[in-house]
Amino acid sequence: TWMTELKSLTDACRNLRGEMQLSPALRIPLIIAGEAAQQSTLKSFASYLQGLAKLSEVQVLEKLPESPAPVSIFGNVKLMLKVETDVSAERERLNKEVMRLEAEITKAQVKLSNESFVTRAPAQVVTQEQERVANFSDTLFKLREQFAKLQD
Repeated sequence: TWMTELKSLTDACRNLRGEMQLSPALRIPLIIAGEAAQQSTLKSFASYLQGLAKLSEVQVLEKLPESPAPVSIFGNVKLMLKVETDVSAERERLNKEVMRLEAEITKAQVKLSNESFVTRAPAQVVTQEQERVANFSDTLFKLREQFAKLQD
């Protein structure tokens, strides 16, 4: 629901700050890009996010500007901290995340390809694994897009 989404966005923003090793005291701008249907919800979160994630400002746009700044992907929403970044360090961070997601996808696919698991596990668990693979694959695609932008 609304509160769960706000908490997840706040966590994603804080994680991004942590990955970039930014001081919690440093107030920096955040740009959020989401689908048109999400714009009003994201705008309503802006003031809360600004306080909870210690941001100087929050902008909600339909598309992120072209920039090597760090990006975090949360569902269909992309979060970008507007800071100068070391492109090679950002590539390394994205590469680590890509490798982690590939490992998660492989692990889930091994489970799903095991007939014993599929026949013995409750249908809900099998469905959950299939959803994990789909979500991880979607995020992996978006991360690879971001990685490609940094190659240019």
